[in-house]
Amino acid sequence: MEKENKELKALIDKIMSNERLEKPSLDFTDNIMSKVEVISKSAPIVYKPLIPTYVWVAVIGAFLLLVSYVYFKEPATSNVWLDRFNLIKNTKNPLGTLTLNFSKILTYAVVLFAVMLSIQIPLLKQYFNKRMAV
Repeated sequence: MEKENKELKALIDKIMSNERLEKPSLDFTDNIMSKVEVISKSAPIVYKPLIPTYVWVAVIGAFLLLVSYVYFKEPATSNVWLDRFNLIKNTKNPLGTLTLNFSKILTYAVVLFAVMLSIQIPLLKQYFNKRMAV
């Protein structure tokens, strides 16, 4: 293994000794920097929402049409608005016997986490918006 490395090194030295060292032109740095400046002056990225406005309008419109269809499909036989939706009357709750008791410390921790998260998200958004603007 060591012998192969020495032979390989000798071959590389022999090849490199025949070649002369190339030097860049005097204005090489200026040429590169001018190309970098042209790239950095390109058009900024414009924010474009993932879901366009017309799609949101279509989704809301479809939802409103669905609600109005359910509301107006039957004549009103009672004064209760929810009776028109024909919801199942005898629903069984499989989790009815399940009770969850949380300690006050856990409740405070969850509330504090939610508050801190709601504070940090706008701050991080502002930070990254400033960073992307530069």
